[in-house]
Amino acid sequence: MIRTIGYGGKKPTEFFVELEAMNPDLVIDVRDYPHRAFLGSYTKTSLEKRLGEKYLWLPVCGNATRELPPTLNDETACFDEIRKLMETHGLIVLLCAEKDERRCHRFYIKRRLNTSKNPTPS
Repeated sequence: MIRTIGYGGKKPTEFFVELEAMNPDLVIDVRDYPHRAFLGSYTKTSLEKRLGEKYLWLPVCGNATRELPPTLNDETACFDEIRKLMETHGLIVLLCAEKDERRCHRFYIKRRLNTSKNPTPS
């Protein structure tokens, strides 16, 4: 199962309470560049420390254009990687900065994964 979360406009304590309430097996960071973020709480390094093995950054899933519809860095590899992870993890949460899921490429990824057995482009 795929769900999403965005940290935009949230205080770190609020964000982590929401994320932990989801009880994800894996949090996949789909940001293009997770090395700088608000207050440092959402950087790749900080998330790795906080979430440990439950955190994974997939640069292939980053939105190269930051526009919608998205242009993923490597769409085929993104979907292939997440599909493999879905075989071994129950709840996967896709993480990005945008607070509104529908204005973020993570919604595109989630929708494709949840509605298609073969989400790679035809």
